[in-house]
Amino acid sequence: MNIRVRNVIIRMIISIIVFVYISYLAWKSLDRFDFMVIMAFFAIFLGWSIIETLIYKDPDTLVIEDDDRRSYLFLQISSLLALFYALMDFIEYHYTRMGNFEPWIIYLGFLIFILNAILRYYAITTLGKYYNPRVAIYEEHSLVTVGIYKKIRHPMYLSALLNVLAIALIFSSWGALVIMLFAVLPAVIYRINIEEEVLLTHLGSDYRQYLDNSKKMIPGIW
Repeated sequence: MNIRVRNVIIRMIISIIVFVYISYLAWKSLDRFDFMVIMAFFAIFLGWSIIETLIYKDPDTLVIEDDDRRSYLFLQISSLLALFYALMDFIEYHYTRMGNFEPWIIYLGFLIFILNAILRYYAITTLGKYYNPRVAIYEEHSLVTVGIYKKIRHPMYLSALLNVLAIALIFSSWGALVIMLFAVLPAVIYRINIEEEVLLTHLGSDYRQYLDNSKKMIPGIW
């Protein structure tokens, strides 16, 4: 078992424990619809975690440079903060719950989550052996500019934003949207700047040309 698969399994076990506990709280305090929202989200989340583990490909060569600068940590912490706040607000506190827009805002959240999973699936499978959660350069590193990467350079980070947006809508929390705006988005931009700097240093003119012919996350706009 490689390190990444082991880490994913550990993360899934921890997630299941947390979800079981939250489900217990939800079962005691929520009405039927809200409880079903929690259960549906957990099922989709765990299902996607399994799919992502299955489609992962081990790299053919070793990493020669890792210049992450804690950007992955910042992105994970900010995203988990949004998730934790949205869950607690939905289950217990209701400080920033958008009740006037329910249930349609919740349905929209699930739709965005599914679209995000599709986007992430194509991004990961297109990267193949070059998919790495960290900013890393391999011994034989080639620039991927096909498929979804032909028009946008960072579909994975677009996916990260869509994921938090979906969570905020599923749990009807404008507070989570604020966290996304002021914590997750800056973490994504920080990560993008680091990655583009590293790739420009190592791939030179090829990456410069790619920068000129593509957008960061939104085709034709940015």
